Parts: sequence; structure tokens; C-alpha cells
Amino acid sequence: MKSIKVKRILAAVLAASMVMASAVTVSASGSDVSDPGVSSSESSSSSDESSSDSGTVVTFAQTMSKAADAPVSVAGTNVRTSIAGVYAAQKVRGVAVTTPLASVRTSLGLTGSQKAAIIIYDTDEKKSYRAMESINAAAAAIGGTVVASLNIDLGAKESGKWVTLSSGTVGLVTGLPKDADTSKEYCAICVQPGGAITVLEDQDTNPATVTFEVQAGLGTYALTAK
Repeated sequence: MKSIKVKRILAAVLAASMVMASAVTVSASGSDVSDPGVSSSESSSSSDESSSDSGTVVTFAQTMSKAADAPVSVAGTNVRTSIAGVYAAQKVRGVAVTTPLASVRTSLGLTGSQKAAIIIYDTDEKKSYRAMESINAAAAAIGGTVVASLNIDLGAKESGKWVTLSSGTVGLVTGLPKDADTSKEYCAICVQPGGAITVLEDQDTNPATVTFEVQAGLGTYALTAK
């Protein structure tokens, strides 16, 4: 994992836009979720907030929730994701956490009743302008092209409340978009609050997926063809 010092003046302004996103209360267990990465139009077109037989309103985030150890189709292959959360990204062909749950607790420093949780959703220039400005600059610096971008918040749940984490990582496998050129090499470019830009090399050999380490806390991750 290597850091790239690319147009840091652009990266520094990321903090303002990311703080707004991180201030939203989220719930990765499938209860009420307020998610700035999913617009009202996307939410209605994806789920229309349907009601179950019991009359309970089902939100878009709830329909996209996965329990720990749930199977997720990633580029056509079932992968069991080890962390419960909202897997709302639709521009990629599946996303799953690959780090075993026991190792997740150790890596993230979870204590007591804390359980790892994750929120994943699509983003773009309209939703995360500052973050994408920095990512596009980093991609240009390595001669790459961004094919998909995700906002990811890796944290924990304790007594029904979201716990923000600041250290530790987990492995994440992501299926490339259907129209991605699988003959190219891919990496993930990460931008975090404060302006840190990191290029994360692909850790697997499957041409249809990208595997990389996700940092605790909130970040924008762009799958990039090199």
C-alpha cells in the first residue's frame, strides 16, 4: 500500500464534504438508516419503500442489508461477507468483506458487545464532488481511469448505536461493473477526511474483481483501470 502525494490542495478540501456525510446517523443492522449516498430518487426507483404484510415500512437501506456470514454474489460467485451492514452499491457486481469475523474484531479493536458494521453505497461527482475531484486527480497521475466509486463507512454497532472507528482495516472484494474491460489491471484509490490519498493494489488474481483493504471510518474508494 503506497501513498501518493497528488494535488494535495484538492485533497485538503475533501474534509468539508466528508464531514457532512459522516454526521448522518446510520444503522448497519437493518434498522432505520439515513444515508446521504442514496438519493431520494434512487431510493424510490429501487424499492419505493414497500410495506410488508405486517404493515411495517421497508426502507431502501433495509432491503440492501446483509447479515454477518450472508452470501453475496460478487462477479457471479457467491462470497460470504463477514460483516453485517448495508450493501447498497449497485454500479458494481457485488461487494463482500473477506476478512474472517474473528480477525475483524482484533483488527478493529472491538470490545465487549461491539459488532463490526459497514455501510457501502455508490457515489459520483454530484454526491461527493470534493472527494471525486481528488480521486480524479490521483487517477490522472497514475494514468488511470475511474470505472466506479463507492463511499464506505467501516465502524461498529453497540446497543443499537453506531460507533465510529479510527483504526484497523478489513479486506473487501468488489466485482467490476459489467462493462469494465477485464483485460486491464485495476487498483482502488482511497480518499479519506483530511485529504489522505492512497492507492490500493489489487490483492486477487480474478480479472473480474478487485480486492483491497478498507480503512476504519469513512472514505471514498474508486475502482481504477490502469
